[in-house]
Amino acid sequence: MGSSAKKKKEKKKDFQKPKLKVGKTKPKAANFTDTSFKSKAIVLQQQLSEYAPDVTERFKHNLSLTSSRTDTQRRDALSFLTGQLSTTPPTNPVGTSMLLQKLLPMMSDSYGPARGQLLKLLRHIPAPEVRSHVEKIMLYIRGTMTHISQDIKDDGLNYMEWLLDVAGDDVVASAGCWVKPLKDFMSVLGWTVKTGPAAAAPTMAAKGGWTSAPRTTFGAKKYGQSFPRQMTVLAKFLECGFKPEAPNPWKPGDWFDNMNVVPRTPDPYGYLGLFKPPRDEDGEIYRNRQDRQDVFRKRFMDAVEAGVDMAKKEGGAAGRAAAVLDQVLKEGMGDYERSSRLDDDDDEGMWAGYIM
Repeated sequence: MGSSAKKKKEKKKDFQKPKLKVGKTKPKAANFTDTSFKSKAIVLQQQLSEYAPDVTERFKHNLSLTSSRTDTQRRDALSFLTGQLSTTPPTNPVGTSMLLQKLLPMMSDSYGPARGQLLKLLRHIPAPEVRSHVEKIMLYIRGTMTHISQDIKDDGLNYMEWLLDVAGDDVVASAGCWVKPLKDFMSVLGWTVKTGPAAAAPTMAAKGGWTSAPRTTFGAKKYGQSFPRQMTVLAKFLECGFKPEAPNPWKPGDWFDNMNVVPRTPDPYGYLGLFKPPRDEDGEIYRNRQDRQDVFRKRFMDAVEAGVDMAKKEGGAAGRAAAVLDQVLKEGMGDYERSSRLDDDDDEGMWAGYIM
């Protein structure tokens, strides 16, 4: 049986037509790579090991990975940098300026765990080193707070709260860091203020429009949770801006001693505008508490009061946050309202004397 099948195969070979190759072989491409070899391992001449002895190179390597396209790689790189900054003493061979230049654009990163890890890293940067970069940090925080993604907006509030905890006094006294953030808060809260010639009388949006509805009624659960959080951070921002200045009693000879003291505030003569283009009201420096109260009363007070009243009527978390914000307004603007009324009374008495 087996021998007959073998004979049949041998007979078929006699009738099979051989395939003949005609012409020349096709030339190989210029970028052809021969992959026929087999290798157990590929060794690079300069391969960076995870346990390399040079800490500086490892820090720089992980800092470069923060711009990677892989989400987990960015998160792990930030985790490594956080560990280096949390050591005693902290390890930062590139300096705070270079570190912030690389990390601040990640505030609006699309990967949530990476943003959370970035916040942990920022909390390990020493406060004195943050104060000199307040204006630059605020630019990125404002962009995050007004982002189209609600999750990124919520993280923007976390960044704002961190900066207020670290350098709140420097934030409200820096160029463009008082009026512009207030406008951003009004935008995300939906508390519309008038602009242009009628800016002195800010009001809420017209009744009947969809923008006049409370933020907590916008449907999704996370939006309802964001609304009280936004008011809470706004209250903290206003509390820093309305904080009374520490008393500084003058003594004879202080004017001479102060001539030899190095200024402790960043850009101490920036308000003069000697080497910068002139600023508008939004980008001005308001280092005095009364100046901040003036611009707040003129442009934002009525809108905030109307928004607080509306939020109180909703109750719940929004009502509690509105109560905190209302208390900050009373404490921060109460003395300003009293002093303005006294000034008006003095003016009336002066003109009354002239009339008599």
